[in-house]
Amino acid sequence: MQLDDREDWAVDFAETMAREIFQGVRTGVLTKAEADQLLACLRMVLDQAIERSRQHS
Repeated sequence: MQLDDREDWAVDFAETMAREIFQGVRTGVLTKAEADQLLACLRMVLDQAIERSRQHS
Protein backbone atom coordinates (compact mmCIF):
# COMPACT_ATOMS: atom_id res chain seq x y z
CA MET A 1 0.00 0.00 0.00
CA GLN A 2 1.49 3.35 -1.02
CA LEU A 3 1.48 6.36 1.26
CA ASP A 4 -1.20 8.11 -0.79
CA ASP A 5 -3.37 5.00 -0.49
CA ARG A 6 -2.84 5.01 3.29
CA GLU A 7 -3.75 8.67 3.52
CA ASP A 8 -6.87 8.11 1.40
CA TRP A 9 -7.83 5.15 3.59
CA ALA A 10 -7.30 7.22 6.75
CA VAL A 11 -9.48 10.03 5.41
CA ASP A 12 -12.24 7.60 4.39
CA PHE A 13 -12.03 5.90 7.80
CA ALA A 14 -12.18 9.22 9.65
CA GLU A 15 -15.20 10.34 7.62
CA THR A 16 -16.98 7.06 8.31
CA MET A 17 -16.23 7.31 12.02
CA ALA A 18 -17.41 10.93 12.11
CA ARG A 19 -20.71 9.95 10.51
CA GLU A 20 -21.17 7.12 13.01
CA ILE A 21 -20.29 9.33 15.97
CA PHE A 22 -22.69 12.06 14.88
CA GLN A 23 -25.37 9.41 14.38
CA GLY A 24 -24.77 8.54 18.02
CA VAL A 25 -25.36 12.17 18.96
CA ARG A 26 -28.47 12.35 16.83
CA THR A 27 -29.96 9.28 18.49
CA GLY A 28 -28.95 10.40 21.98
CA VAL A 29 -26.38 7.65 22.59
CA LEU A 30 -23.58 10.23 22.85
CA THR A 31 -23.51 13.81 24.03
CA LYS A 32 -21.96 16.49 21.83
CA ALA A 33 -19.06 16.76 24.27
CA GLU A 34 -18.44 13.00 24.07
CA ALA A 35 -18.57 13.15 20.28
CA ASP A 36 -16.06 16.00 20.19
CA GLN A 37 -13.73 14.09 22.49
CA LEU A 38 -13.98 10.91 20.38
CA LEU A 39 -13.28 12.83 17.17
CA ALA A 40 -10.28 14.58 18.73
CA CYS A 41 -8.85 11.23 19.84
CA LEU A 42 -9.51 9.70 16.44
CA ARG A 43 -7.74 12.55 14.69
CA MET A 44 -4.73 12.18 16.97
CA VAL A 45 -4.49 8.44 16.32
CA LEU A 46 -4.80 8.87 12.56
CA ASP A 47 -2.23 11.67 12.50
CA GLN A 48 0.20 9.49 14.45
CA ALA A 49 -0.39 6.53 12.12
CA ILE A 50 0.22 8.65 9.03
CA GLU A 51 3.37 10.16 10.54
CA ARG A 52 4.74 6.71 11.40
CA SER A 53 3.96 5.51 7.88
CA ARG A 54 5.93 8.44 6.47
CA GLN A 55 8.89 7.67 8.74
CA HIS A 56 8.96 4.01 7.67
CA SER A 57 8.49 4.57 3.93
